[in-house]
Amino acid sequence: EVLGKMTVNRRAFIHSLAAVGISACSKQAEPPFPVLELSGTPGDCGLAQGNAFASKIHTNLEFYLQWLSQSGAVSRDRLYELARGFAPVLGQQFPAMLEEIDGVARAAGLRLEQVLLINARTDIMALVEAELAVAKVPACTALALEGKVRGQRILALAQNWDWDPILSHAPIVFRSKQQNGPAFLTLVEAGMIGKIGFNAHRLGVCLNFLSHRSDGRPETFGVPIHCLLRAIIDCESIDQAVTVVKSSPRCASANFMLAQDGPDGPQAVDLEISPDAVALLRGNDAGLVHTNHFLDPTLAQGCTSGRGPSTMKRMAMAQRLASELEDREADPVRRAQIVLESRHNLPYPISREHNPDPSSSTLAGIIMDLTRNRFILTNGAPHNSDWVYLPGV
Repeated sequence: EVLGKMTVNRRAFIHSLAAVGISACSKQAEPPFPVLELSGTPGDCGLAQGNAFASKIHTNLEFYLQWLSQSGAVSRDRLYELARGFAPVLGQQFPAMLEEIDGVARAAGLRLEQVLLINARTDIMALVEAELAVAKVPACTALALEGKVRGQRILALAQNWDWDPILSHAPIVFRSKQQNGPAFLTLVEAGMIGKIGFNAHRLGVCLNFLSHRSDGRPETFGVPIHCLLRAIIDCESIDQAVTVVKSSPRCASANFMLAQDGPDGPQAVDLEISPDAVALLRGNDAGLVHTNHFLDPTLAQGCTSGRGPSTMKRMAMAQRLASELEDREADPVRRAQIVLESRHNLPYPISREHNPDPSSSTLAGIIMDLTRNRFILTNGAPHNSDWVYLPGV
């Protein structure tokens, strides 16, 4: 049996027109999220984001204050104290990032620790031992696929971003021509300086939430997960990115899927990280897939995020679809779209709605066409949203 029967629908039709250079009239033709062009010093970039999206940043801050204080049963003052603890680490490891975060805060009328809290929300959750939040964590599906189109090898890096629907209006896209680093394009939650994106070296990164029993040692701070994502986006190569991640202090776990269409051709690797270890994984001929549990045998022994059926079922279905579609669909972008649109294995599909967990649904589908330099997005779950094609960097 072959899953994911091919159908001619509006998404596929618009995609086919785009492939041959024909534009389609559509009310969804505008970018699915606000897009901001940034340039200049780190402080300039931060000020521009803070000025443009102050309201969104305040809303995101309030959400994370409530989520972290309720989950971890800690006061807001304690959360701000923890957020301040990341400033010295960033100042030592990546001072330009601290400058950019400070610019965001000043322009948005916030204190530095308030914007640090948004960027370090995953790490603060680990530090406050937010056990009640385990069932309400971002539960994303990521994959990297290759294929040949008209004799050209194509590399696609993709994921569904699953999180609380309250944050459905939180994402923004910014295209940065920073002063000291490669130009890049990224989707973030307003207030963050990095998340899912790729740069002018055609190096991209996706994120999956992971947790490990080594996370959150008291008063032990590291580079926040979302700042590590930005550090990867600032790199020239996968090898450099791996070195940066391994050499950076960490206090929380995550999964980073990296792909690059560089001078040596398309390649993809997966980094499972914990405070103490980094495991490098590679995919098979059908591609590379990851959800929300550790795959490395050693790290898997301490995994605390793979407690439910969702991560296992999404992983198995994404692997199965990627394999079965390989011979039917040459273009890995279209293959990635079909995988991310999948509603198989209800109530734990890859493209998620509010059931069974009303606190988590797919807020965006993201595909980075690293070969053809395109950023392809949906606003909402891909199974009932249009894919919108944006130019890359």
